[in-house]
Amino acid sequence: MRTLLPFFPLLMATLSFSQTVKEVADANFTKARYDLASKNYLKYLKENSKDSTAWYNLGISAMNLKEYDEAIDYLKKAQNLNYPFSFTNYSVAKTYALNNENELAIQTLQAGADNGAAAYKKISEEVAFDKIRSMEEYKKAIAKIKLNAYPCLKDEKRRHFDFWLGEWDVYARGQKAGENSITLADGGCVIHESYTTAGNYSGQSMNYYDPIDQKWHQHWVGATGDTYNYIETDKSKGMLQFKSQFMNQQGEISISRMTFTLNEDGTVRQLMESSTDNGITWQIAFDGLYKPKVN
Repeated sequence: MRTLLPFFPLLMATLSFSQTVKEVADANFTKARYDLASKNYLKYLKENSKDSTAWYNLGISAMNLKEYDEAIDYLKKAQNLNYPFSFTNYSVAKTYALNNENELAIQTLQAGADNGAAAYKKISEEVAFDKIRSMEEYKKAIAKIKLNAYPCLKDEKRRHFDFWLGEWDVYARGQKAGENSITLADGGCVIHESYTTAGNYSGQSMNYYDPIDQKWHQHWVGATGDTYNYIETDKSKGMLQFKSQFMNQQGEISISRMTFTLNEDGTVRQLMESSTDNGITWQIAFDGLYKPKVN
């Protein structure tokens, strides 16, 4: 045991030194003092070469100092040490783009797309890629990265109701009843409805596919306090049907059945029926026709 005692203070001193250097490096990096951050990270990494975060921050520092070759090397070391791939792929591609190595930037994005990179928003907003956005290879890569980021977009079950998407004028009995905006939300995992009329009434709904019960659901709330919690009862290509319980203003509970049907001319029919005898008989409550708005 005595032979270990001299070593222990030395070990603690080394750890303390490394920790201090890393803290200083991180502080300089946060304050965008990239020249100082680079020096501190290089000093720190001599004793801590497995720290992927330090390699990544060093790479970003070098990139901001326009030391592009060094930045690529540092970022790839971070990648090899399992720093989050989406970040390293994006940063390597950005560095190539900043250095006007456009083909390498696109190749990096393509490789990232093929390997699950999902930094879609960062890439879409990065001005360094503006000069390559019109290139077909870039468009293919970013389209795949978008699907990596938002897997609902490529799930066929979640795309069944896309025929309802659009900006619509809604007609009933030949007269305009209102306007409806149907949009994708939350990476395509939700279809959002915003319905308005010329009068006081309006409402919104969220529509989504639930992988647990493998059914579509719609949750609607209207301006008069009417609420529906619809659940899918039938579907086929270009058709989706729901049912929900409904309470009127007198407190009476009935059943609502709502069927959406895509017509050959691109319009959509929304048929709402109600039943007060538990589904034995049905009465039409609303028969609407959705026509695409003309700008």
